[in-house]
Amino acid sequence: MKQKFSKDEYKKFKKYFSMKKSESDIEKYFIDRTYKFIGYIKWIPWLKMVWVWNSISMNSASLESDIDLYIVTSPNTMWLNRLLITIIFQILWVRKAWKKHAWMFCLSFFSTTKWMDFSDWAIEKDIYLYFWVLHLKPLLNIDNTYESFLKKNTSWLNLDWYEDIIKSNKKYIRFYKNTSSDDSIENILKKIDSFIKKIFLPRTLKHFKEIWKPYWVIINDNLLKFHDNDIRKKTKKEILD
Repeated sequence: MKQKFSKDEYKKFKKYFSMKKSESDIEKYFIDRTYKFIGYIKWIPWLKMVWVWNSISMNSASLESDIDLYIVTSPNTMWLNRLLITIIFQILWVRKAWKKHAWMFCLSFFSTTKWMDFSDWAIEKDIYLYFWVLHLKPLLNIDNTYESFLKKNTSWLNLDWYEDIIKSNKKYIRFYKNTSSDDSIENILKKIDSFIKKIFLPRTLKHFKEIWKPYWVIINDNLLKFHDNDIRKKTKKEILD
């Protein structure tokens, strides 16, 4: 059965997260800032999607907010993409760090186009994930990846009551195009990605073990989801119970 939340539950959700009625100058500034820095990575041919999410996409940002990005890549290029984008944002001095938080970019969420169905890690009555998906704002959309994402997730989420929000989200797409694949290049990329994975996966898994393997951190060939905390169970209890 599909998950669905009523307009009354949505009102409670918006109040819980202090969501503004519409995008404020703060959100506009952060989105414009993201457009600017996407300009430095949009040339990557195997980059498929860039979203802003969390407080910025939900119109609850403050001047101290960071900029959370969800980045989707073509299969077998996720580790390569993550390395390239991290290096570029580090050089530009805009990558979030322990002592450098506000206005910086958080690169904690990558997936390939093979892992855009969030039902794989949803919880029962996942009100946070439901409205999180609804409010994702796509800024870069290559090969109709946003449409594929919606198709995969509306297979388990009923978003019919909120089609106006999805329609509004599409207005944020500034970078888009259709590309053609080259098998020879893809084979080379796969080898490079595999090599980078061999270097970085062991240290990533070591850190995962050191933080006691929390369920909200996911590491596999098609998804890298790193977050300091997962508030979905807490949100569900405080809004729905």
